[in-house]
Amino acid sequence: MMTRTFLRLFLLGNVLVLAAGFLFSKKLQAPVVYEMKQKLLTIGTSSYAIKNKAGTPVYKVGFKTIGLGKHLQLTDANTGKEYYAIKHVLNPLGLAKYEIRQNDHVIADVKRKVKWTGLGTKFSVTSKLGTFKISGNFRAQDFKIKKDGQLVATVSKKFFSFHDKYGVKIERDQDAPFILCLVVVLDEVTHD
Repeated sequence: MMTRTFLRLFLLGNVLVLAAGFLFSKKLQAPVVYEMKQKLLTIGTSSYAIKNKAGTPVYKVGFKTIGLGKHLQLTDANTGKEYYAIKHVLNPLGLAKYEIRQNDHVIADVKRKVKWTGLGTKFSVTSKLGTFKISGNFRAQDFKIKKDGQLVATVSKKFFSFHDKYGVKIERDQDAPFILCLVVVLDEVTHD
């Protein structure tokens, strides 16, 4: 009798541990880390190279078209498949506004909320993927990207480099190419 009760409790404990592991496995998954580096000379070539933690090229950002405003595209580094296009929308007031497009449809508007101040810089993103808020410190070196109030990525500019170089940590189950487009916009606005 004692053995049967012990066996039932043991099995029940294992089932609970497995269920808890399944329910919380998403929270325990490590974020994906990328290194995004802006190239010095970008005449007609890609302007950013994006590598994974192992140093393998994953994405690249290059010029899409020539015209008014900047038109960039984020593509797969190996196949050239376009994930998103980034368009700088010229504004007569000089306020920064960018559109992120997929298959020529606008899926996000990125706007700078606060002009550069000692308190930091902020962006709002209205998109079909959710509402994003981006905030950074006063030197525009570190940013946090939140989606619907939840932290989804952190961005940190690396020092001692002749060109802009960022470490980007993106939480699992996020659209990494989209978030990398947001980082490109951050760099274009704060450092150009």
